[in-house]
Amino acid sequence: MFGRKDKKATNLRRAARPQAEAAGWTWRDAAPAPAQEICEAVLRRHGTHPVWPTGLSDVVNGAVGGRPFTGGHLVGYAFGTTRQATAYGDRVSVEVVWMPLPDSLPELRIVDTQLHDDDGVRLPPLAVPDGLSPRWSLEGFVAPFAAELLTPAFVATLETAPPSCTVVIRAGVILCYGDPVGDTASIATRANLLAALIASIPPSCWGRADALIAGTGVSPTSARDGRALVLAERLVERDWRGSGLAKITWEQTPEAKRSATLPARDQVEVWTMPADDAAARPPGIGGVHIDLSGRTDLGIPTVASTLGPDRPPSV
Repeated sequence: MFGRKDKKATNLRRAARPQAEAAGWTWRDAAPAPAQEICEAVLRRHGTHPVWPTGLSDVVNGAVGGRPFTGGHLVGYAFGTTRQATAYGDRVSVEVVWMPLPDSLPELRIVDTQLHDDDGVRLPPLAVPDGLSPRWSLEGFVAPFAAELLTPAFVATLETAPPSCTVVIRAGVILCYGDPVGDTASIATRANLLAALIASIPPSCWGRADALIAGTGVSPTSARDGRALVLAERLVERDWRGSGLAKITWEQTPEAKRSATLPARDQVEVWTMPADDAAARPPGIGGVHIDLSGRTDLGIPTVASTLGPDRPPSV
């Protein structure tokens, strides 16, 4: 529903608020981008271009079956450069709905192979068990969890998913995402699906994942996806700040332009370096280092390094 000058988009936008309020939910024109784990799950890379998430549009907050949810259009820009070294961002978007989990679960992607464009982070592929339709493929790090989760009851609920609906369990939430639809009804359908999937999770699956196995953190921007993705490399925060794309504020999301050109002065990233990295700081800059050299060692700890010896079981 982008571009208020578009008549169809305007009509959909006018209808969204009363639809949400009729269900007892709230509707907002725009909101900041969600947690980094949600953003990476659905908008990590468009082709070979990293995506910087800017915000949510047409945001619905509510509850189904006593479980709170948030849904809307997540908008970002895929960063690239021309042959003349001019930096730019091309707008990408996806409809996403997420719901908090009552306890920890290992990270898992149940991929809808019918999804037209999937810019989410790809995990190592897992074997698909009998009983799951060809519509789905599985990705994750803990194969036994996937086998235990996909009971006949869970699979039966999954097969009722609307078109274009990849499901992800990650970092304390269950979410689904797909091609933008543009109405409150589509968000409601997906929220009900998530609530039903939670209800179908076997009791033995809960509470068996530490922060790393659950999917906390984000992978390095340069890391390859799929089989090459290394769980132990997950960082507690991003190692990239959008190279100027962060100047596009979340308030601009409903009218996000299809592309943005970035002047050279906007491509500077500013980082606060750790205390033991004083030698890397340029003279006179104090605690701030302006990184223009493609440096990757920014002092960002991995999620694994934050877990103590008494970490809970990972499977």
